[in-house]
Amino acid sequence: MQFKIISSTIIALVALLLFFGIVKMFSGDAATSMTCKLHKNIIRHIPLPGYAEQPLPPECSDDPIEERMEVKELTNNELAHYVVKCWQKAKLGMYGQELICYELYAKTVTGPISESTMTAALDCSIIQNNWLDIEDLSYTGSCGAKNKIMWKMTETIADKTTIILKYNPLANWVEVI
Repeated sequence: MQFKIISSTIIALVALLLFFGIVKMFSGDAATSMTCKLHKNIIRHIPLPGYAEQPLPPECSDDPIEERMEVKELTNNELAHYVVKCWQKAKLGMYGQELICYELYAKTVTGPISESTMTAALDCSIIQNNWLDIEDLSYTGSCGAKNKIMWKMTETIADKTTIILKYNPLANWVEVI
């Protein structure tokens, strides 16, 4: 009787793995999401000996990663876009660890880019910025009641400049370095 239960369980697991393999072959993102949910909610709770345990696949990790990219033409809108994306990577300020979101290499810079001009292009419904750090004065437009962007670039952003966007969990803001 026990042999029958064990063999049925093994056959069911093999069939399930075969099914997910076929689904993954035909649709990438949906299958990855299904595989991650299966792994997080079922597979890692099955008591297996150490040599048989499977690590969580890298595409299933919840931790955001740093992205390095070259921006051919950096504008205020482009920089504001990456600041918003960094804030979203930091789970809108709820991520509990320091995170370097982006390292942007600006080949060419279009127009003057400062905290004031970037804030004017910012989606303030997602991240607020009411204080201009380098100028040490309040932002004249309306961009919320909190300072969630710390501007640390003392020099003008010029061609061939590297900009780092980092989330600081202790201060709960995005730093532009």
